[in-house]
Amino acid sequence: MSSMSTPDTVTPAREKGASHTALRLLTGTASVLSRIGGALSVLLIVVVLALTTAGVFARYVLGQPLEGVDEACGFMVVAMVMAGAAEALRTGHHIRIDLIMGLVGPRGRRWLDAWANLAVLVFAVLLVRTGWHTAAFSYDFDAFSSGQLELPLWIPQATLPVGAALLGIVAFAKLLAAMAGDGAEEQSGGH
Repeated sequence: MSSMSTPDTVTPAREKGASHTALRLLTGTASVLSRIGGALSVLLIVVVLALTTAGVFARYVLGQPLEGVDEACGFMVVAMVMAGAAEALRTGHHIRIDLIMGLVGPRGRRWLDAWANLAVLVFAVLLVRTGWHTAAFSYDFDAFSSGQLELPLWIPQATLPVGAALLGIVAFAKLLAAMAGDGAEEQSGGH
């Protein structure tokens, strides 16, 4: 047996194929989930636009302001951001500084991408944990919003851990893809 083909240095083709299939499955699942979050974010943008327009029309044309529009829009803006964050990461629309990326080769870019996605993953895990505790606290103590809607606070607060979980799934998939050297990442936007 030559030194090039020792079992210690060569991964069997089946293991490589299985890990590639698992990575593709994870990446595909992350892509579907982030697209759903992105679609929800777009829907919330339309709803906020419609509510704001109706609120302005009612206040300035009819002279009768709509109660709770500002509060509802505020809650929906948070939900919109959290729902769309994963899709923005998946498509490469998050802000990042490309100065260092231009100074390193492909391998360095891969490691910098892995490092960045690890940082996003850690942030997402912390946000899931904190958001979950906050929403659970509000649920346990029957807390309501102080505005005109008097909405149970756990409902809008639940958008934080859910959106952060989506963000974490996409960051984890991108981290594994970067570590595997998979150059087929879905990115359609600039940074």
